[in-house]
Amino acid sequence: MSVLLDVTHHTAALNGITQHWVSAGDGPPVYLLHGFPETWYAWRKQIPVLAEQFTVIAPDLRGYGATEKPASGYDKRTMANDLAALMDHHGHARATVVGHDRGARVGTRFAKDYPARIDRFVTIDNVPTRVLMEKVSPPLAQLGWFLTFLNVPDLPEALIAGREEEWLTHFYRSWSYDPEMLTHEEIDVYVRAYKQPGAVRGAAMDYRALG
Repeated sequence: MSVLLDVTHHTAALNGITQHWVSAGDGPPVYLLHGFPETWYAWRKQIPVLAEQFTVIAPDLRGYGATEKPASGYDKRTMANDLAALMDHHGHARATVVGHDRGARVGTRFAKDYPARIDRFVTIDNVPTRVLMEKVSPPLAQLGWFLTFLNVPDLPEALIAGREEEWLTHFYRSWSYDPEMLTHEEIDVYVRAYKQPGAVRGAAMDYRALG
């Protein structure tokens, strides 16, 4: 699929940061929250289908993509408040929220803190931190090496700088059932996003919040 999509890009100052999101379609609101190592672009194949019946809003989470990358605020309650502010901006009292991976953690916190604002909630590919810590083992630790790596202050940023393509391609190829699922053009969209100043640190800070 082409990297050019029929979406509209927006930015606004919300919950103390500049948030970026894309929107498409018309109808009941659906918010799509991406995971790691992704941006809103992870939903590029779902957006056109959903937009046939819904108003689709896909933000870049705090620290990711074109959203601001502050030094703090990566605890999931603050990131859930980012979502609440985005919904307020659109005048949406309730919405369907779909979260993948890190976005599922934000969505889960949002559902706990704002249950009346959830129409439906979908969580994809997410294991709660508590469960992960209870089940930790050498094989699991080896599989999740990047969790520990990203939690080391400053080192990941220093080692990844200038090597964003190699770093990201490792995840996209090794984590996919079909290693060739993403085209070079699609991967390059992510590479450009993660080459932005503070982008790798933003993703790392998301993990350093331990939630």
